[in-house]
Amino acid sequence: MKRIKTLCVILLVVFFGSLYQGAILPFIEGLKFGFTTATYEKNHKLSTEDFVLLDVVAKDNNYFEQSETNLLTGEKVMIRPTNMTFLVQSLPEKPAWWGVSSVISNIFLVVMLVLGIWIPFLVVKVVRSLQHSAVFDRQNLVVIRRIGVILVAMGVLETVLQAINIFSAQAMIDLIHYKLSYAKVVDFNPLIMGIVVLIMNEVLRIGTEMKEEQDLTI
Repeated sequence: MKRIKTLCVILLVVFFGSLYQGAILPFIEGLKFGFTTATYEKNHKLSTEDFVLLDVVAKDNNYFEQSETNLLTGEKVMIRPTNMTFLVQSLPEKPAWWGVSSVISNIFLVVMLVLGIWIPFLVVKVVRSLQHSAVFDRQNLVVIRRIGVILVAMGVLETVLQAINIFSAQAMIDLIHYKLSYAKVVDFNPLIMGIVVLIMNEVLRIGTEMKEEQDLTI
C-alpha cells in the first residue's frame, strides 16, 4: 500500500502540472490576447474579428517567410508557422449560419469549462480514496468511470469546436501563402486518456467483483 500512496502523490503532482500547462497557462495567454485586442480596437477606433490558433500549411511547399531576425547574428531567419492567430479588421459578409455556429461554439466552450473544473475534484476524490487503501471500492468505480467519460466528451467537444472554428475562418479568410488545415483537428490526447481510464476502470470492476465473491466464499 505504501507504493500505491507514493504513486498517488506522484499522480497528483503530474496531474496538476498538466492542468497548469494545458488549462491555466492558455487561459492566462487568452486574457492577455483579449486585453491586447481590446486596446488595439480602442486606440484605432475600429472593430475586429479574431481567429485564434488555427493550424495552417503553406500553399507552396517551398515557401518560407523572412519576417524574423536572429538577434545573435543580425541575419534574417526563414520561418514557416504551423498555426496562426488572425486579427481581421474587415470581413466579407457573414453567411446565415455564422450566428448559429457562434452560439454552438459558445455553448461548447461553457460545457468544456464546466467539465474541466469538475475533473480535478473527481481525481482528488479517487486519489484520497486510494491513499486510504480503498482500492476495490464500488464508489471508486463510479468516479473513475465518470472521469473517463468526461475526458472522452471533452475530446469530442474540442474536436467539433476546432472544426467549427476552421470552417468559419475559411468562409472569412483566404491568405496568399497559407491555407487552413484540418490535419490536427482531432484532439487525440483527452480521447486516449479517457479510453485508458475506462479500460482501467473495467479492470478494477472485474477485480472488485472477484474480491466480493471471495469475501462471500470466506
